Amino acid sequence: LQVTRCPEQLAAVGNGLGDGDPRVRQRAASALAAYGRSGLTLAQARLTDSETEVVNTAITAIGLVRTKYASNLLFDYLAPSYKQLSQTRKWQQQIPTTDLRWQPLRVAITDWHERLIQKVLYVLSALGHGHTVNTVNRLLATSDQGELENAIEVLASLNHRRFVMPLMPLLESRDNPEPSASRVQATPQWLRTKGYRLLLEALESKDRWIKTGALIALSTVPSALVNDPDPFVKQVASQIFGAIDQSTLPANTAMNRLLLLKNVALFKNLSLDELLLIDKSLEQTQVLAGETIFAEGDWGAHLYIIADGTVQLVKEIDSTPRELKQLSRGQYFGEVALFDDAPRWDSAIAIADCTLLKLEKNRFLSLITQRPHIILEICRFLSQRLRETDKHRSDKALMVPEDLFQTVSIQDPALRPGNSATLE
Repeated sequence: LQVTRCPEQLAAVGNGLGDGDPRVRQRAASALAAYGRSGLTLAQARLTDSETEVVNTAITAIGLVRTKYASNLLFDYLAPSYKQLSQTRKWQQQIPTTDLRWQPLRVAITDWHERLIQKVLYVLSALGHGHTVNTVNRLLATSDQGELENAIEVLASLNHRRFVMPLMPLLESRDNPEPSASRVQATPQWLRTKGYRLLLEALESKDRWIKTGALIALSTVPSALVNDPDPFVKQVASQIFGAIDQSTLPANTAMNRLLLLKNVALFKNLSLDELLLIDKSLEQTQVLAGETIFAEGDWGAHLYIIADGTVQLVKEIDSTPRELKQLSRGQYFGEVALFDDAPRWDSAIAIADCTLLKLEKNRFLSLITQRPHIILEICRFLSQRLRETDKHRSDKALMVPEDLFQTVSIQDPALRPGNSATLE
């Protein structure tokens, strides 16, 4: 159908964009691009689909056309997001950083910003800048300021730079974080002058995570009213809200798990949508202090995340148990079991009573089959960590001869500057 371009079969080709198999979707995108304007019309209609995979395939189909009209369609698709970006950046600068009830909204806005960056990069990749986008993604994954500056320069040099220019303030703020929000305090006066308006605006957002974060932040309203200087208002507010324990609100409890996962280094590159899928695959378990979670040599099939408590990793060296490290809330262990069929190479013991979240290997494999992007981001994190480890070891190796010379030269006159000696 891509070759013959049968107009009667155009609708059937368009339906392929929503197929469950990514290979079929990709083939449908290529075929649809061959139909020109009529194919673009069908692909454009899919840009509002609720499924991310379908939207991405529609973007691919439009990008393959390589015309100014196709480029304009993709820019118009991003225009509402560009408009909201200016608003979310304003919210980000106004949100208190010391009040935990505002933390979910702050995380949701940051998450939306990262998703927007990835959406724009995906569009650029569809427009033929795939190699450049891969390079930029690698640069953005690092915390090195020089690499971030390079990423910004590369994006600004593209011939489709109009897609990138609205992102520049956001990318530059990653390079130079703004400290102004740290001075904002959620005082009653701030709530009256800025906070309430911010929340009402955020609740109008079409993004569910920003809306959820705003709902949780609304829990500041009852506490403000309960402490109102007017005794009658205070009395009524106490009668209405006094029995509510903010820490047990369902939205807060559900979001707390996602905030915990967001702070897990292995998942740091994942969006809240992807973390929600992981959260649904997790199993919670309680371990008492002193209990062995797994022993060296056991066959394992779980990754463990510490939701509460402390865990000790131990390895037997020369028939003697040696502590490798201690882990606490937000850290993980046993991750090798997700990628390798081999016995555990160390033991894990609970030092204090622990709440652990377990991710079973088969569930993980099922998850990444549905969303391959998850494993891509995890591999990107592990690759970045490996590069940082190699760099650290290289720097350390370069320092060793000088350090060793300084140490030995004090004890051995033969090795002092000006004297020749052989060091074995």
